[in-house]
Amino acid sequence: MPGPAPNTKRVDDLKSRILHVAQTSVYQVKLQPPDDVIGFLNNRGRVVNYSLDGENIELMCSETNLPGSSLATHDVTNDYPGVTEKMAYRRIYDETIDFTFMVDRNYKVVEFLDGWMNYVTGQGSTFTRDDYANGNVHYEMNYPSSYKTDNLYITKWEKDNSSSSMTYQFIGAFPLSIVSMPVSYEGSSVLKCSASFSYIRYIRRRST
Repeated sequence: MPGPAPNTKRVDDLKSRILHVAQTSVYQVKLQPPDDVIGFLNNRGRVVNYSLDGENIELMCSETNLPGSSLATHDVTNDYPGVTEKMAYRRIYDETIDFTFMVDRNYKVVEFLDGWMNYVTGQGSTFTRDDYANGNVHYEMNYPSSYKTDNLYITKWEKDNSSSSMTYQFIGAFPLSIVSMPVSYEGSSVLKCSASFSYIRYIRRRST
């Protein structure tokens, strides 16, 4: 069977097809913790109140990435002589999703992320914060159902808001690590806090 025949395209037609591309800078994140974590953050000296501060914290997200996935396969070598076929048997999701935040002057971004991780390990819930100053203190982890959320979202759309958008929902998400934040006297710049969230899988939805 012959391949596709070459054809000609008008410049205006090419512009309408290939110049309207998606931009990387138009997105929004939603990092809503479960109710137990929200209550924990609200009661820690009222430093972070998610209902008041959550949107500002999410707007501080300066960088993230849309998730990827792959298929696990096994090789079939006996069906056809000299041919190896791959058969898919499982979908594999990325283990983490990364977020980078600009830190506000009240450090609520840090308090939000670190406070969520404190709740996971029981710091401030099963033991007080001062108890953890004791070198002999032990951890009492909270139950996963109390610190994992299904309400973590990344929504991607375009500036003209005329195209359909994509929303990624992450299932069973919680902060897994916070990257160290270097500070220096050499040239001031915006302090940024990066965190990795673990999740089970994602669901991608389209909307118009």
